[in-house]
Amino acid sequence: MNSINEIGRDVYLRLIEAGFNSLQAQYITAQSAHETANFTSQIYTENNNLFGYKYVGQQIAKGSKNNHAYYESIADSIKDYKRYYNLRGYPTVFPSLAEFVKTLKRNYYFEAPEAEYLNGVKHFYNLYFNG
Repeated sequence: MNSINEIGRDVYLRLIEAGFNSLQAQYITAQSAHETANFTSQIYTENNNLFGYKYVGQQIAKGSKNNHAYYESIADSIKDYKRYYNLRGYPTVFPSLAEFVKTLKRNYYFEAPEAEYLNGVKHFYNLYFNG
């Protein structure tokens, strides 16, 4: 973890604590950085929402704020993501970041074009973990 900022490092370590392996945690940290504009977006700062979730009845979210799910803590946001990840039956190992993003797209996780989303996630992956 070369250029990872303090929040990114915290997210990465919390993902490991939540049971993700190191590579999964790297991919998901990069995804989260992309979703939150490197942990600066209003949805992150006011809602503790690491993944841009809308509020559609997540079990752990406390409700809706700013048209997105609101969490009491970053840890709760990660718990909701872990629940999503497990419900979708995602593998513990992806052969590449591109396959990770492709799987997210296939499961309707994001609406942006796949190449655009991959470029955003790849930017933070390279910044944080390949720097």
